[in-house]
Amino acid sequence: MALKKRISERKVILYTAALVLFSGLIRVFAYSFGVYLFYLSFLPFLFYRFYTIFFHRAKGFSQQPASLYRIFVLISMVITIVLNIVGWQEADFFLLFLLMVDYLLVINKRF
Repeated sequence: MALKKRISERKVILYTAALVLFSGLIRVFAYSFGVYLFYLSFLPFLFYRFYTIFFHRAKGFSQQPASLYRIFVLISMVITIVLNIVGWQEADFFLLFLLMVDYLLVINKRF
């Protein structure tokens, strides 16, 4: 029987944080490339979150309050990234804060 290897949500957040750190190091040496890499480093996290939301919604959405808060975090993260790319705001730290909030919601899962 073949077992599916599942990536945990905590690992996805930690990998995203590592990519953000790497993009920060690149940003020191090549600023414009580092800025684009910073926003691209959130793509794996966003794709994984959208995939899990649609996958779980097909199975029956979780009734935990943490799931609803995580959706709010995801929506605010997408809006912030779009506004940053367009140039209407400069809120790189807010993206890191949202990533941290999502990590805390994943770890604690109880309210």
